[in-house]
Amino acid sequence: MTGEPVNLRGATLHFLRTEGPRGFVVRFALVYATIALILQAVSLWVQAPVYEIYLRACLENECDFIPYMDELNAVSLQSNLTSLLMLPLSLAVWVVFEGASQRRYLRSEGFRLAIGADEGRLAIVALIWIALLFGGYLALVFGTVLPGLIIGLIGGAAAGAIVGGLIFLVGLAGAIWLFARLSPASALTIRDRHIRFFEAWNLTRGNGWRLAGSYFLLLAGYVVLVSVSFGVLLLLGILLLAPAIDSSTGSETAPAILATMSQPYFWAPVVLLMFLVLTIQSVFSHAMGGPAAFIVRQSTARSGTAISETFV
Repeated sequence: MTGEPVNLRGATLHFLRTEGPRGFVVRFALVYATIALILQAVSLWVQAPVYEIYLRACLENECDFIPYMDELNAVSLQSNLTSLLMLPLSLAVWVVFEGASQRRYLRSEGFRLAIGADEGRLAIVALIWIALLFGGYLALVFGTVLPGLIIGLIGGAAAGAIVGGLIFLVGLAGAIWLFARLSPASALTIRDRHIRFFEAWNLTRGNGWRLAGSYFLLLAGYVVLVSVSFGVLLLLGILLLAPAIDSSTGSETAPAILATMSQPYFWAPVVLLMFLVLTIQSVFSHAMGGPAAFIVRQSTARSGTAISETFV
């Protein structure tokens, strides 16, 4: 049994048509971008000693890292351990913003961040996703490498590479379809106020590829916008650092670049552009929840219960 076909355009653009107080997307984007920028700054600060060694190695030794390995290993261990401590924080940020996003879609609420029952249930949903992603990654790697290796030993390296590549593409397509089939998990959890993950499978029956298509269109738009933004950011960085590079030589270049990067005329415009990139990312984060919410709202409407009557 298949579900009613999903309107591809309606699902893709659902984030532009949701009910609720005006200004939600603007508030969501600005708060999301601000928090993400702070996390990026902390991450950059944690990894700064590693980047400094890479910079010195490239400028002083033509990117030959061998003489710097002892120093790099010592610094990397400390930086990576600190970065691991940020993973629960990153998960918490996703949970609270996912809760705000889906409450907008399914309860027509205004923007608010909260830590409550909704967020607790979404944290479980997130952990299930992480487990599936980890298992899928292992399955894709081993499912690609082992057959490719066997075929390579029998028929040659070229045949092994072709078979491995084809299996990888098929596996990737299957992973995308599986994600689309289970994508309404957060929306269902918010709608029903109970953890609903694998129930999404029945809801999306017959619409896996349509939902995958809507996510692809959203992702394509995001990639174009972010690529242009990062291109401008990279060009700006090069232009601002050019005087320091031109006026120094040898071992003086790395300190000159770091000194320039510490000046307001360098980091202020870079931070502003980075904030713009993160704002685009935040709108995309909200928009990606739209197709799943769209199909949940359709299901709710077909059951004869208005969305606004479901949450009294």
